[in-house]
Amino acid sequence: MSSSDSDNDVFGIEPDSPRAEPCRIGTEVGFSFTRYHRTINIAEDSSGGCGGKTWEAATILSNYMTYRWSMDKSFLKGLNVVELGAGTGVVGILAGMMMAEAHHDDTQKEGRVYVTDMLFLDLMQKNVDLNMSEAERKFVKVAELKWGTPISPEILAEPVNLILAADCVYLEAAFDPLLQTLTELSTVGTTEVWIVSKKRRKADKRFFDKLKKKFDVKEIKDDPDYGVFSREGLTILSARLKTLK
Repeated sequence: MSSSDSDNDVFGIEPDSPRAEPCRIGTEVGFSFTRYHRTINIAEDSSGGCGGKTWEAATILSNYMTYRWSMDKSFLKGLNVVELGAGTGVVGILAGMMMAEAHHDDTQKEGRVYVTDMLFLDLMQKNVDLNMSEAERKFVKVAELKWGTPISPEILAEPVNLILAADCVYLEAAFDPLLQTLTELSTVGTTEVWIVSKKRRKADKRFFDKLKKKFDVKEIKDDPDYGVFSREGLTILSARLKTLK
């Protein structure tokens, strides 16, 4: 497949498909990984909205992170990481665990994972406390972040190295605010965005068309499970802010 064919496939349109799952209230789900030694137990409560459960895209991104960790256990060491639309927080918690394990010297830059959403802050904090020791929690900060609004100065105190966004492209009214937030969090030459998205609706293509105007976007294909999740319409993308001309 040529690169142009690949781009058309990634950003192509699919028949409309609703984002609907059964409501989960007060449940707890365990996530174990073939390439990582710890299990993450996640409390879910979707009574307040769809973000209170863990979606498939979050598991895809988590598994990709464990693949990267298996090749380089310090790949998140000292980084400033932001997870957008975190929901239950599983992706950010995993990143925080990996970051904490890679930090062996108090003289080194600690790094921080900001687990953000506009809702579910209590649920995310509950899951951080459920899975991380007191020493590890200093690497993770649960924070409110509403797309399209001013970002906390604490998050922007240092350039963001990595943005994690699992299943954030699903509500058309949020496309422009999401793109604004991605742009404001990004620094040319420093920030990489990992986006996991499932092709559902024709409208989603408009977001990716707008994204490609501001960011250089490539599909990530080195995940060992690529052949499985790509057949299910899921894609991992890497995006980097373009240099202004």
